[in-house]
Amino acid sequence: MESSWFNTIWKSSRKPTILEPERPLIGIMSFEVSRLMTKVANLWQFLTHKQMTWLQDQLSNSLGTQKLVSDDHNYLMELALLEILDNIKCVAQAVARLGKKSTDPIYYNLDHIFDNPMEIDVNWCGWEYRLKKMEKRVKKMKRFTAVTSQLYEELEVLHELEKDLKIMQENNTDQMKLHEFQKKVAWQHEEVADLREMSVWVRSYDYILRLLVRSLLTIVNRVKGVFGITQRSSGHISRGGSDIGKGNCFARSNSISALVSVYPFERDIKRSASNLGDKAVKSRNTGQVGSGCVLFDSKKRLFQKPTLGDAGLSLHYANVIIFIERLAIAPHFICPEAREDLYQMLTTRIKNSFRVKIKNEGVKVYSRDLAYEWSSLMQKTLNWLAPLAHNMIKWHSERNFEKQRMGLGGIVLLVNTLHYADQVKCEDAITELVMGLHYVSRFGRDINDKAFVGCGYGGEFDDYLVHKCKIDSIELYD
Repeated sequence: MESSWFNTIWKSSRKPTILEPERPLIGIMSFEVSRLMTKVANLWQFLTHKQMTWLQDQLSNSLGTQKLVSDDHNYLMELALLEILDNIKCVAQAVARLGKKSTDPIYYNLDHIFDNPMEIDVNWCGWEYRLKKMEKRVKKMKRFTAVTSQLYEELEVLHELEKDLKIMQENNTDQMKLHEFQKKVAWQHEEVADLREMSVWVRSYDYILRLLVRSLLTIVNRVKGVFGITQRSSGHISRGGSDIGKGNCFARSNSISALVSVYPFERDIKRSASNLGDKAVKSRNTGQVGSGCVLFDSKKRLFQKPTLGDAGLSLHYANVIIFIERLAIAPHFICPEAREDLYQMLTTRIKNSFRVKIKNEGVKVYSRDLAYEWSSLMQKTLNWLAPLAHNMIKWHSERNFEKQRMGLGGIVLLVNTLHYADQVKCEDAITELVMGLHYVSRFGRDINDKAFVGCGYGGEFDDYLVHKCKIDSIELYD
């Protein structure tokens, strides 16, 4: 009982099994492996017919995406494809690191196999699972993940029990109570040992690597099928009767309107969307592009325009939009502190734009009709803009440290968020929302609920943002 829970479980995990003697076991790396298994399972499930239909419906029906990103459905699907391939590469890189611990030479050099997931070396052909077998493997990985997650929780409980037991021993607790508590700790050890035997803890690296590598190859095959991409054994990638040489490019297909190849993605969320197309070389006659590029109709070449992801403002603007949404729900409760918070969240460009618009609108007389007009405009804008902001928050939430640690994934892609949104258009929309709050604040009580007339915060603060902008204008233009 004097040894820690980690030493106990580590020593017991080193016992050779009948099936896999003399092979290094996953051991403490089981939590990392569990995370990878969850990501693999999520990738597979995202590529099901149901999920892909849901994604297409989302992109087709999202007014915000059409206004701020593109109204070209095929181009939006290209962006989705890029992120899916990026996710595959991230998992593959983690699998390659695990491969260094394998005793089988075939898993030792996995580093570059998935550099371009669409051009896997022919030596790996035949490693893919059949559909039914892949479904079984996904279920197995989910079971492994569930058991490993429970193992983690039980280890935490065991750790706390052992700490309490140590305190009781140091305090010379009554022997009967001490004996009963020792039994409780022993039972917890048994629970942990049973879960360990059912988890990936006692599996070999070779077993786990074979499962993950074959699953990734199957997923790549699925991506090709879903997005209509094929590859011949000669190394050419073709679709619809056209061929392209080994230029890391794909042929035009029915589901993808453009040639796409894998770009060396950056790990940072601030990666520039414009960089994906900087080196693109388009040929109208051959339909080919250079290595590492995205090609689509020139009128839709939005990568040349600044995006919120490029500026690193997507998450910040998402918070601004959601904050405005909350204020717009009950403008009669807008207090000076809320106005100050909103003003401090606005970027210099939005403040300047707001000041110009206020100056141009200055001749208008405040009235309830004007407030109603702005309230209606705000509601319409929020109806299409707020969903992208909420998706942006959800995308980051799904990738926070805790969920990443336990391997929990999500189904929100960047194309559903503000990441690829046109920066100028988005800032114009936010400026309009701030303008709406400025006008609605005076008559917000009448607009929202007649019962609130005479209470809450009135029009004494309705010019707050204007005054703040005037003060800042002195500093900005000095």
